[in-house]
Amino acid sequence: MRVALLLAATVIAAGTVSPAQDISAEYRVKAAYLYNFVKFVEWPGESPGPVTICVAGRNPFGSVLGDLVRGESVNGRRIETRVILEPDADCSVVFVPEGAATGPYLRSARNRPTLTVGESPTFIPQGGIARFYVEGANIRFEISPPAAERAGLRISSRLLQLARIVGGRGMTP
Repeated sequence: MRVALLLAATVIAAGTVSPAQDISAEYRVKAAYLYNFVKFVEWPGESPGPVTICVAGRNPFGSVLGDLVRGESVNGRRIETRVILEPDADCSVVFVPEGAATGPYLRSARNRPTLTVGESPTFIPQGGIARFYVEGANIRFEISPPAAERAGLRISSRLLQLARIVGGRGMTP
């Protein structure tokens, strides 16, 4: 319970973005979410290698995400970030920003233990696991447990309590 409250406080405090703020404030919040997501997801047969958060295509985070996770680890695994210009099987998490070609990244992650996170309204219906959306002045997220299950990922109930739960068709293009 204490961990859930800490996660909620961290992301909720960071989750308000006024329309007058520049987009970097929005991506600071999303970077904090991504960092916290890896703490509440279990990958099957976790290896001793790093947990790699990959950003597909253009990097809207600048150095914020890398700075946030530098020196951090989860379950004894170092957290790293990379920008990828095409699908990559060595990613634990793939973030697909709005405007990036979602289909190739989701097809590549199909049947792999990869947490896919996007921004497009069609991301989850196309088979993505989690999606950021804006509600009022807040950054929120939704999660498709069926998509996570198909990927072999176990998402903590503490994280699910903070999410809007959606079914998603789970069909990738």
